[in-house]
This record gives sequence, C-alpha cells and structure tokens, in this order.
Amino acid sequence: MSVTILIGTGISASAFSHQFKGDVEIYEKASRVGGRLCARNYKEFILQFGAQYATSSNSIFDEYLIKTGAMNHNASIYIEEKNKFEDKNVWTHEEGMQFIADYGFLGKKINFNSEVIKINQKNNTICLSDGTIVDYKKLILSIPHPQALNLLGELDYECSFEPCLAIGLCLEKGSSFELNAIKPSNKAISWIASSRFFNKQIPESVLIHLSPESSKEMYYKNKETIIDFAKENLHNFTSRSLNIVYSDIFKWKFALTNKKMNQEKYIKYSESIYLIGDWINGPRIENAFLSGSSLAMDLNR
Repeated sequence: MSVTILIGTGISASAFSHQFKGDVEIYEKASRVGGRLCARNYKEFILQFGAQYATSSNSIFDEYLIKTGAMNHNASIYIEEKNKFEDKNVWTHEEGMQFIADYGFLGKKINFNSEVIKINQKNNTICLSDGTIVDYKKLILSIPHPQALNLLGELDYECSFEPCLAIGLCLEKGSSFELNAIKPSNKAISWIASSRFFNKQIPESVLIHLSPESSKEMYYKNKETIIDFAKENLHNFTSRSLNIVYSDIFKWKFALTNKKMNQEKYIKYSESIYLIGDWINGPRIENAFLSGSSLAMDLNR
C-alpha cells in the first residue's frame, strides 16, 4: 500500500507537509501551489491574488513564518467606514504570501493537474481524473468543505462558503495608487491594496477583491466584464489616473468560510481519512496553518 496521500496544496496542506515526518504523496488539481494564497507573475510584477498578509498569535506559526523569510511589521490600512488609518501588526513576504505555502513543500514532489474524482473507502483507493488508481494508507484532504462532501458522500459538519473574485492590475511606471491598503465600505469591493504593501522594490500592481455579493453577481461573467467592473469601482478610491498595462483575474468558488475559531483543529473522518483547513479551525491563514500542523504532529506520535 502507498504512503500517506495529501490532497491539495494550500497553507493547511503546506503545514502538514512541513511537519509530517513520514513519506507523503501529494496531489493538486491546479498547476501551482497556493490555494487561496495564489499569486501569479507577469514580467517583473507579482499579482498577489490571495491574502497579502497574515497575522499570528501562535509561536509555532511565528517560527514557520520566520523560516520562510516573511517579515513582521506594522502596516497602515485605511478603514473607509471609520474614515481613519489603523496600524496593524502583520507578516508579509516580499515574493507574495504564496511563498509561505511553497515553503512547506520544498524537496517534495507534487503531482500537479491531478484531480481526485472518487474515493473508494472500502478499498482505500483514490481515482484521478485521468483514470489512475492510487492506494492510500492514510488520506489527508486539504480541500473546501463542499468538495470534501462531494468525494466522501456524507460529512456530519455544517459549513458555508462565499465566493471571491480577485482582480490584479499592473501599473505603468510613474502611475501609482494613492494608498497602500484600503478596506472600503463600498458594497462592491471588500479590499484594495498596492503591491507596495508587501514589496516596494518591484513594479507596482493593485489587487482588488470584490465583495461576496459582487462576486456572486459577477462570477460567471467573462474576464473583460469583471476587469471593467473592478476598474470602474477603483476610480472611486483614487484621484489619480492609473495607467494599466496588464490585467488578470482569479476566481475562488469557495473562498470565505463562515466558520469561527474552533477547538477542533482537524476532523478525523475515519481511521484512515482526515480533513484539514480553515473551514474547520477558523477563517484565517494562521488557523489553516494550525489545522494542518496539528494533524501532522498528532500522526507523528
């Protein structure tokens, strides 16, 4: 029978991979690591589509962040609803937060573009979209609740998700967004930030997260329509004319979980199947990390 199988490469999976002492075989349906910490590169730009920062109240997560090269500092965020700037203690990485997910998989082989479409719990096998059958001794699912429910057939655990559309805009040299980061009160947009928030040395890009309501409304629109919608709303937050040289989008169908901080850091579904993620332990990067880390440490015993 094969080694432990890990499905997904988000931050909870990264934490598990980093902490687990046994052999692990990793499968990811996308072409890159990251989950909701997804980033993309365009020339010298970094389009950080996912979270641009993390907060931490746990020494284990602190230690991991330090190992990745992340920096701890105070950042000023404009809160439009309060009409004031608030300082927040954050961790950022100059290569984007996706790097903290990448770090947990260093030295590990990842089978990209490998989607699990079926789990046979009687035979302890998974079936991939290309027809490949893989045995497992233990199966770790680091995927959103709806996808886990679809694969397992039943899951006695309540959870809901909101979608999120992220738009990245690369700015021409000399063109700049006025604020490093803003949390709008606008119903259309929930977050806007410049790449200056995490790296002042690279060419500037702007990230826009549409609100859950707008994301639902725009989710199935074409790429150009979504970008145009974001640009129109962006004008409400800057007096400058922004010269945009490149635009791209990223979609998460299951992005924002309603799960609050939970004592239960992971789910033991059966003697051989476990589930990890922010939808179990709480909707923050730190909580997702501790979910995967806690399971790894328990299985190491």
